[in-house]
Amino acid sequence: MSTAPTLLPPDYYLDHFHQVIDGVTSRYGFLLIDGERDHLRHVMGLSLPARMLYARLVNRRGPCFRVGRLAYPEIGALDRPLAELLGAGLLVACVEDLAPGPTAEALNCFTHAELRVSLRGQALPRLARKEILLAWLHEWDGRPAWLLQLLTGQPVVRLPTGDPWHFLRFLFFADLRDNLSDFVTQALGHVVLEQVTPEHLRAHFQNRQEADDAYRMAMLYAAFRRLRDTQSASETLGWWHHQSVERGVLTAGVALFDRLVDRLGRRLEREGATDDALALYATSPVAPARERQARLLIKRGDRVAARAIIDAMQAAPCHAEEDYTGRQLLMRLEKTSRRSEARSYQGTSRCVVIDYPEGGVEAAVLAHYRSEGWHGTHSENWLWKSGFGLLLWDIIYDPSVGTFHSPLQFAPGDLHEPLFYERRKAAIEDRLLRLAEPRAALALMERHYQAKHGIANPFVYWHDELLSVLEIMVHRLPTEGLAAALRHLAQDVGRRSRGLPDLFLWTDQTYRFIEIKSANDQLSAHQYQWLQFLEQTGIHVSLERIERPGFARTRKGDKSRPTHTGTDEARSA
Repeated sequence: MSTAPTLLPPDYYLDHFHQVIDGVTSRYGFLLIDGERDHLRHVMGLSLPARMLYARLVNRRGPCFRVGRLAYPEIGALDRPLAELLGAGLLVACVEDLAPGPTAEALNCFTHAELRVSLRGQALPRLARKEILLAWLHEWDGRPAWLLQLLTGQPVVRLPTGDPWHFLRFLFFADLRDNLSDFVTQALGHVVLEQVTPEHLRAHFQNRQEADDAYRMAMLYAAFRRLRDTQSASETLGWWHHQSVERGVLTAGVALFDRLVDRLGRRLEREGATDDALALYATSPVAPARERQARLLIKRGDRVAARAIIDAMQAAPCHAEEDYTGRQLLMRLEKTSRRSEARSYQGTSRCVVIDYPEGGVEAAVLAHYRSEGWHGTHSENWLWKSGFGLLLWDIIYDPSVGTFHSPLQFAPGDLHEPLFYERRKAAIEDRLLRLAEPRAALALMERHYQAKHGIANPFVYWHDELLSVLEIMVHRLPTEGLAAALRHLAQDVGRRSRGLPDLFLWTDQTYRFIEIKSANDQLSAHQYQWLQFLEQTGIHVSLERIERPGFARTRKGDKSRPTHTGTDEARSA
């Protein structure tokens, strides 16, 4: 039986708007400046229709809006609400400011065709794109009189340049990408989130400087994403230099600074501006900028400078991935090996000959082992992550840790930080001890599965066979090895949530995990590191290269184990 779709009341957005105001006031009142407090009081003092219209406009793409195209049936006639907002200074009529900058934004409310019609009789650029027409308008002597006539006949209003709502909304979500539509997806049931009561929500920023720095970097990164699609990397670099951002003085937003440097640096490399790329990477003394610097310096033959950076990477790696990269770069620099650790390890893999269709190698391998008496499933990342999420659900979402700042959070705010494990270390370690009693651990997973089924979780993949596969996993794997793997994941969720073996196979007596590589597929650093880790913890895992009949061969320098078309109990262990 089908269920009726959830219907929202016509003024649903006003409740969401008020939730943001209440959240910002209660959690961030201590860092708001007088103008922002006055703004919130001013907005809440508006008549209901004017407040509804303001709530609509501040959450639309702006900052300019054509009055004739505004229509909100739940508000009714807009003349009075518009006049109230204009009189309160919460909206500005664009006709009152005909300077080039503001009017350029106002003209974006009109189509190319509409502008050309309004300019009929003028010597316009022939068949020009809108961008060329706007450039022509900027230089045209008759522009002021034409603009006055256009914007008087077809009024356009705009949010004031200093309107603080964008910043206030950022405080609530701590992210520019989130907006009031997230309330809608939750209200409609498209996404079900773990509930954190308002009294358990904490401020994400501890002082005004943190909030300002985080907001500035978020705005700059958003601007960078727009600019990179419309101009060269060198032009974007000029814009970035003009911002005069110093990483060392940022109290928040450092991760976005490093990401921007990495993305822009790689674009500069692609355009051949290696000197600019090197100078840019030097402003970010962490991964991945250090790796990019070292690679460029090796390429240009500056061994001394490259060695200094590699030594710094190895002396204090930002994470295991950079440690691995540093070792590979050192081998390349010293010419001790032309193959990475992952490539060398892949050379020892066993070759299995199976005929498989394009894109279907994993399914073919799984069918192959099933024909030999194994049960199995595509495990990859979801199985390990789901076990982690169900075993530790209440710890992950423990509000007392203080990492939830918005009722719309999908996960704790420190999920991808080293502090995620450190802040919960005692609770996580105590929970991992339960794996020594598989029945107790599985009972806890099942309770979480039943109580939380369908709730969005960054780890858990809901499906009917999840508990049955987890039961096999918990009973088959060595307790210490499974606990070590889950601890390893918790210590660096952002980087260790991928790269786990493709298949999980089992019989009544044993089990194995298999990472599969087709003939031309290369083992990634993440996959190699997980294979190494699982082996060291005593978990049965293997790497297998799959080739079609007639193509199995031993490559030059390949130390693969013998080709086979079957398996046995000895090989499985």
